[in-house]
Amino acid sequence: MGEHILFRTHLGDIKVLLRPDVAPKTCEAIKKLVSSGEYNGCCFYRAEPGFVVQGGLRLPNGQTKESPLGKLPLEYNLRNTRGKVTMARWGEPDSATSEFFINLGDSTHLDRTGDEEWTLGFTVWGEVVSGMEIVDQISAQQTQTVGGLQMLVQPVEFNAGLM
Repeated sequence: MGEHILFRTHLGDIKVLLRPDVAPKTCEAIKKLVSSGEYNGCCFYRAEPGFVVQGGLRLPNGQTKESPLGKLPLEYNLRNTRGKVTMARWGEPDSATSEFFINLGDSTHLDRTGDEEWTLGFTVWGEVVSGMEIVDQISAQQTQTVGGLQMLVQPVEFNAGLM
């Protein structure tokens, strides 16, 4: 049971179960972004094979949209394993806004290992319950290196809705 988000792409759908039991503030923010249509027309733009597929408030042309909700608090309570959906952030623990990634494998280096900056872990707020094969297809698309990151040559646009 529980609430879900459906990400619709031209490759197929990705269904994510929200986990408010482990990240209540983040889930509430994500629900607001989805229900207001903020994510519609945005895309998955980064694909690091074996690691993550990342998306958020970025349009396929590369233009970024600012999150109307501002920064979110770190809510680290679940490990970053395959299929878990996690907030992207900078070194500052409470710097996540609207960017997220789907783990392609077990990413233990993103789990809490210490008590400062990156070592505090990353907020897992959901898990893919169907469509992981679509995430894998996205990760197999052609990329180019930009700023040390593997960015999709052709980002995969999505629309998002609550279920």
